[in-house]
Amino acid sequence: MTLEFQYLSADILGLPEWAARALAERPRPAHLAGLELPRDVESFPRPDERLEAEERAELAATLEAELAQHQPHVAVLESVRALRARGAFVVVAGQQPALIGGPLYDLYKALHVVALARRLSQRWEAPVVPLFWNHADDHDIQEVHHLWIQNPNLDLRKVGLAGMSSGRTLLSRMVFDETRHQLGTLSELLRQNLWEGPEQARALELFVPRDGESFSGAFTRTLLALTGHLGLVVLEPQWIRPSLSRALAQLVSRELEPALTAGADGVRAQGRVPAIEPREAALVFRHEEGKRHALRLADGLYRFDGESGARTAAELAAEIVQQPLDWSAGALLRPLVQDLVLPVAAYVGGWGELAYHAQLGPLRSAVDAPHTPFVPRVSATLVDGGSRESLAKLGLEVRDVLLARGKIEPEVSASASPAVATELRAFARRAASELVALREDVAVLDRGLAEQVKRTAGQIEDLIGKLAAKLERVQANSSGSGRRHYRRLTNGLYPNELPQERVRGTLEFVARYGTGWIDELLAGIDPLPTEHLVATFPD
Repeated sequence: MTLEFQYLSADILGLPEWAARALAERPRPAHLAGLELPRDVESFPRPDERLEAEERAELAATLEAELAQHQPHVAVLESVRALRARGAFVVVAGQQPALIGGPLYDLYKALHVVALARRLSQRWEAPVVPLFWNHADDHDIQEVHHLWIQNPNLDLRKVGLAGMSSGRTLLSRMVFDETRHQLGTLSELLRQNLWEGPEQARALELFVPRDGESFSGAFTRTLLALTGHLGLVVLEPQWIRPSLSRALAQLVSRELEPALTAGADGVRAQGRVPAIEPREAALVFRHEEGKRHALRLADGLYRFDGESGARTAAELAAEIVQQPLDWSAGALLRPLVQDLVLPVAAYVGGWGELAYHAQLGPLRSAVDAPHTPFVPRVSATLVDGGSRESLAKLGLEVRDVLLARGKIEPEVSASASPAVATELRAFARRAASELVALREDVAVLDRGLAEQVKRTAGQIEDLIGKLAAKLERVQANSSGSGRRHYRRLTNGLYPNELPQERVRGTLEFVARYGTGWIDELLAGIDPLPTEHLVATFPD
């Protein structure tokens, strides 16, 4: 298999105005509100060594022990062991775990950190490890308990799990149960909606969660199976909770409010609205009985939602130190906690993540955290063989479908009907009319049969009308303007009026093509992308 690559404008899928302006400076701006956006690998800043040898040893030992339970490719363990060496770094991307592998952008993030880590390793002549932060501390199950699949009929099918609803339970604490979650039913539903072929059974084995697995653990297993041979390390935060909590306690003990406010004001000064308002942000979460509860900072005090009392920064830091397994950082503090615990060289994320990372410059300076460079993640569209055929039939390009946001189907014109279909409908009307005209003659003999004559006339007109409709569809399909081709492209390339990478998952492409294409896709990814990648499968 050989994928064909095409590179389109990065704004093809639509970007926030500020992001589009930033990309207008090619190849990319050097800074955004003080956040460093490296222009090229050659000018990429090499970070300072911040971890002690003991910290590196503890990190590597913990990761190796946890990952060994998944029996990963030896390349994963080699990556983990490389972190013991002074001067070894990681490139990080993250996402909350999702059902059956999640949407395609999860895979794109994983491949992007691999591509960037390899280039930086070559540049610095030192180990740089790709790492995927599996954000198992999240609890919003509604966002991740389903996936959309384009089935063989070219329709979109939403596939989800029974027995899962919204709540505050951590995804790391949610455990799949064969009976309660009807995992067998899920597998059968997938079989009915996936491409039939020799790769389907293997795909189901890789992606379908197993009885007794945690929600986050199933995602880790799948991601390791797809990318472990590339050396990608998957990390679940509960594995290194003591280290994360030590860093979190250090952060909250500092006076954060002025720096957070300065970061938000800096964004406003650029004419943008802060992605996260500091006074409204959940800066810290406490985990209690498998659920998490948010604390927010206002006027120097931290409060739980709905709580009348409050605690000072010093008091909160002491609570975290005393019970380190019960706490985690919110979105604004998590990047800093990661940078204090891991030897981070760069963070790869979407434009939404970049928006709040751009608020953190003053906070990083205030707490002496590194100013980690941010790399906007690669965006991509996969074009299968069927879509390739439909594009050719309709005389369209992928660019046309994406620019139109999938709304490419023209209105059906009456003149498009073939002549024979028109004649059939006319014949049906005449036949029905002549039959109805015989009703009175039949009624003389039997009034009951006269009613059947009327029904038969209607049935004849209906049957011939259906035949005419089929002829119209045949002509439309054979002429390359058929609705089937439009449906294939709309549901395939821009489903649910959203970019493909946000709706469709890796599962259906692995079920059809196996996993070899993943390595080929990696080869087409620019470590510092400024364009949208289109990857087309062979016919």
